[in-house]
Amino acid sequence: MNQLPTDQLAAQLRGELLVPGDPGYEDARHVYNGMIDRRPAVIARCRGVADVVHSVRFAVEHSLPVAIRGGGHSVAGHGTCDDGLLVDLSGMRDVRVDSEAQTVRVSGGATLADLDANTQLFGLATPSGQVSMTGIGGLALTGGMGMLQRRYGLTCDNLLSADVVTADGTVVTASADSHPELFWALRGGGGNFGVVTSFEFRCHPVGPTILAGMVAWPVEQAPEVLAFLRDFIVDTPEELSADAVIQFAPPLDVIPEEHRGRRLIGIFLRYFGTDLDPEIVRPVQEFGSPVLDFIYPMPYTAVQQLLDPLNPNGNLHYWTGEYLPELGTKQIETLSSYGATLPTDHSIMQVIPFDNAVTRVDPDATAFSHRQDSWLIHVMAQWTDPADTDRCRGWAKQAGADLRAVGSGDSYLNLVTGDEDVDRVSAFWNEDRLARLAKVKTQYDPNNLFRFNHNIKPA
Repeated sequence: MNQLPTDQLAAQLRGELLVPGDPGYEDARHVYNGMIDRRPAVIARCRGVADVVHSVRFAVEHSLPVAIRGGGHSVAGHGTCDDGLLVDLSGMRDVRVDSEAQTVRVSGGATLADLDANTQLFGLATPSGQVSMTGIGGLALTGGMGMLQRRYGLTCDNLLSADVVTADGTVVTASADSHPELFWALRGGGGNFGVVTSFEFRCHPVGPTILAGMVAWPVEQAPEVLAFLRDFIVDTPEELSADAVIQFAPPLDVIPEEHRGRRLIGIFLRYFGTDLDPEIVRPVQEFGSPVLDFIYPMPYTAVQQLLDPLNPNGNLHYWTGEYLPELGTKQIETLSSYGATLPTDHSIMQVIPFDNAVTRVDPDATAFSHRQDSWLIHVMAQWTDPADTDRCRGWAKQAGADLRAVGSGDSYLNLVTGDEDVDRVSAFWNEDRLARLAKVKTQYDPNNLFRFNHNIKPA
């Protein structure tokens, strides 16, 4: 690659410009998944919209592809690249709440923790994910599955407008009334169409205290627990979320010593109804003989961070996300089998009801395509020793294949690792939807400048 005139770009930026060899470059290029080891030619650590515009125009002038980093939490490593320009938004984390309108304006580099801390000052929340270090941008653009979804839908369903720097360096606002096709595409089409520098979301009354925690049993009881969850969730209020989580029990005082370090299946509960009536979760606590019963009123912000210790930055990851149309005998047998063989004490399987508010949305209303009542299965192989890579990755790949054999074949792209991109993108969008997205891509990014994503080719 010819020497880039990066001094010109550095002079235009309010933020910091980094190239290989600069102090801070090594830290800046790393992302959440330790499997990702890429070296951008230029990292622009943006401080505002003008920095983003200058960076995009520089990339176009010098034929550099552009990666976009918010929280850096993409398991596929989309928040970095080799030999391109990385637009790093992590310094743009402003959050402004309009409590009367019940909306929030969030800058493109903000995390879920930033969002929650500010909305909760007013007893409000926007549906988001389950790990607080996640960037709101990548989550929202590809869907946004989380703890409030049964009542308030996906993160993308609550998007009201977005400010976008397109491939020619133009700033546009996408909403229902302005650039409506772009607005449609941003709600589930990923980072294909530009750099979103700010999002406006709808908020809802939540908290500040909700009822939450986990009830757990030995993993050998997984078939019975999954069947119980399937039947229990049907008649529960939408304010209650209940996911099954299969994991190794951590060495916590609340877990009996004989079960620490063993595989457990738990039901992770969150209830934010106005009365916080403990009777809502009583059937879970009274099912079988749980070895853990840890349900308490706690701050919503604390609940949003409960899974953080299971998801530290820098571990090695391989994930897949599969939809099952039902939890019948075959599906439960497959889930139980893989839950009993989690390959490391960091690996997790999550079984998430996908129903109510998320499936009431018209399938054509947003680019996010999966709107059928179903179960979303998050298979997460996570390890720390590179010697375990083949074994752990093989386990996750085989689990995904076997779940697809008893499932719909649909995937949730926020949970899909990079080497599955091509097949899973086509599985996520049907032919007509993909054609519509390609037209939007052609209008706003005709040369595929923004290609480090679950990529949609221009028409």
